[in-house]
Amino acid sequence: MANKFTLKLSDPLWRLAHLYHLKRADDGRVVKFAPRPEQQKVFDMIYKDKLRRIIILKARRLGMSTAIDLLLADAALFNAGTQASIVDQTAADAERKLSTICKVAYEYLAPELKDDIGLVRDSGSIMEVQSFKDAPSAIFAGLRARGGTNNLLHISEWGTFAVDDPRRSEEILTGAIPSAEHGTVVIETTWKGGRGGHLWELVKEAMETPEEHKTPKDWRVVFFPWWKDPTYVLQGDVATINKATAEYLDQMQAQTGHTFSPEQRLWYDRQAKQLGMFIFREFPTTVEECFKSPVEGAIYAGELDKLRAAGAIGPIKVDNSYPVHTSWDIGSPVNTVCWYWQLVAGNEVRVIDVDIDLDLTPVQRVAHMMAKGYNYGNHYLPHDAAAQKNTSGRSDEAELRAAGLHNTRIVPRTHDIWIGINRLQQMLPRFSFRLPNCEAGVTALSNYAYKRASATGIVVHEPIHNWASHAADALRMLAEAEAAGMLKTGTAPREPAVVVTGIRDLGLSERRAVVRR
Repeated sequence: MANKFTLKLSDPLWRLAHLYHLKRADDGRVVKFAPRPEQQKVFDMIYKDKLRRIIILKARRLGMSTAIDLLLADAALFNAGTQASIVDQTAADAERKLSTICKVAYEYLAPELKDDIGLVRDSGSIMEVQSFKDAPSAIFAGLRARGGTNNLLHISEWGTFAVDDPRRSEEILTGAIPSAEHGTVVIETTWKGGRGGHLWELVKEAMETPEEHKTPKDWRVVFFPWWKDPTYVLQGDVATINKATAEYLDQMQAQTGHTFSPEQRLWYDRQAKQLGMFIFREFPTTVEECFKSPVEGAIYAGELDKLRAAGAIGPIKVDNSYPVHTSWDIGSPVNTVCWYWQLVAGNEVRVIDVDIDLDLTPVQRVAHMMAKGYNYGNHYLPHDAAAQKNTSGRSDEAELRAAGLHNTRIVPRTHDIWIGINRLQQMLPRFSFRLPNCEAGVTALSNYAYKRASATGIVVHEPIHNWASHAADALRMLAEAEAAGMLKTGTAPREPAVVVTGIRDLGLSERRAVVRR
C-alpha cells in the first residue's frame, strides 16, 4: 500500500488533483482543490505534452492564477532545488498570490507529508521550503523575476499593463522570460485591447506558426471563452434581451458550434449592456474578440471605427492628378514614421501609404521614397528636425535634403501636444486610408492612448509614449501644419483618373455625414 501511495506521489498530475486546498476569495473558507477542465488542460499541456511556453487568454473567474500557482507550489514542495517566480501587475498582487495560494497549499498539506517538509523562509515575497537535507526550493513574488534560472515562471496579467507601461513590458520580455530560458513559462492574462506591443508579438507569432512547425519551446496560445464557465448564467425574462445581442449570439452559435442556453443569453446581454465594447476584453466569445476591445483611453479609435464602417478605410486607388505630401515623426531609424497623403479637392485628406518600422539611413529612406514613384509635393517635418544633432553636426532636415528630399517644411511647435491631438480628431472625418498600404499605421493609430497621471495631485490625461505613438505623432504633424496655415487643398483634376465605388462616389458633405453618424 505504501509503495502504491509513493508511486502516486511521484506523479505531479495526481498530486495536483488530490493533495491541495485553496482559500476561497469570496468568504475566506479553505476548501479542497479539484481542478476544473480548463485548469486540467493546462496541467496536461505542461506534464503530458511537455510544453514550455504557454499564453492563456481568458475570461474572468476561471481560476487560472490559482491553478498555475498551485503548480508552482507543488513543484517547490516535491522537487528539491526548484526556483519559481510569480510576476504580476503590482508587487502586492504577486505577494497575495504567494500568500493565498502557494503558502495555503503548504499549510494544509496532510500532516504525514508536511512533517517531512520545513518552511525555512517565509516573507511577503519569498517562500522557501526544504525536505530533510535536500537543496531548498523557493518561490519569489514581485514585479520582476528573480535573476538566475527559474524552473517555473508565472506572468500574470501582462496584457493589462502591456499598453500603458511599455518600459515594464520590456522588462518582462528581456528580463523575466530569459530567466526561465530552460524552464517553463506560463502567461495568463485578460487582454486590455489592441494589436500591438511585446505580448502581442508573442501571441501573433504563436497564432501564425503552424502547429506542425512548433517545438516544445515555441509559444502556444490557449483560449478559454466565457461560455465554458457554468456559473455565467442568469434566470429571468429572455424577452428583454437586446435584439442586436440576440443576433450576435446567433452568429456566434453558428461560428463556435456551441448552443447558448436562454440563461447564458440573458447573462451575456446584461454584461454587454454594462460593459459596452469592453465586453470583448472581459468576456470574449472567440479568441479573435480578445483583440477587438478598444484600448482603454484610446484617442482615435472611435473616429477610425466610424471611418471603417463607412468604407473610408479600404482598397482606395491613388489618384495621380494630385501631389503626394508626407508628414513625419523622426526618432531612431526604426521609430521614424512617414505618412503619405493627398489633399483632394473638396477638402478630403486621402492617406495612401505609410513607412513604419523601417531601419533605414536617411539616404536609404529617401531612395525608398523615390522608388514608390509618387509625384511629391511638400514634406512636413516636426520642429526638432531643424535642430542640430551632436553626432553629425547637421539637423535631420539637412540630412534628408542632402539625401535628395526637396520641399521640406518645418511645422512650428505647439505648446501643448493636446492642441495637435484635438485638431487631428476634428479632421479625421475628412480622412480616408488606403489598404493594405496603411494597415500597420491604422493599427498604431487605433492603439494610441492616454493614461491618467497624477504626479502633482492634479489628474491629467497623458499620451502614452510607446510603439503606437510614433505613427500618431507623424499624422499629428499634418493636423498641426493645417492649423499653421501651411496646407493648400489640391486642385480637382479635369477628368477623374480612377473610378472608385462606395463611399468615394458620394459627395463630400454626404461622406462626412456618413462618417459622423
